[in-house]
Amino acid sequence: MDPLSLGMYAVVILMVVFMIRNSRKQKQAREDLAKSVVKGAQVMTTAGIFGKVVSVDDAENEIVIESTPGTVLRMHRQSVASIIEKSAAPKAEKPAAAKPAAAKKPAAKKPAAKSTAK
Repeated sequence: MDPLSLGMYAVVILMVVFMIRNSRKQKQAREDLAKSVVKGAQVMTTAGIFGKVVSVDDAENEIVIESTPGTVLRMHRQSVASIIEKSAAPKAEKPAAAKPAAAKKPAAKKPAAKSTAK
C-alpha cells in the first residue's frame, strides 16, 4: 500500500472518531438538561414556547408548563431546549476612569522631492 492511501485512511478514521466523540458529548448535554428541569423553572421548548414548569412526571417522562396564565401545555421532557435563568439585579456600571491621553508624536515629514529642472 502506498503512503497516500494510508494517509487518507488515517484521516477518515480520525474523522469518524471525532464525530462519535462529539455525538456522545451532545447526548450527555441533552440528558443533563432534561434531568435539570425542576418545578418552577423558566424554560424554552424546541418549538420556541417560553413558560414556567408546573409539574414534572419522571415515570411518564413528561412535564407540564404554563406559557400564559391559564394556558397549560403537557410536553415530553426532552422538548425543553434551554432553561432560562433570570439574572440578578443589573449591576450599576462604573464610569470609566479618565485616563491621560498618550502624547502623540508628530507625523514624520516626507523629504521634499528634488527638482531636476535646469
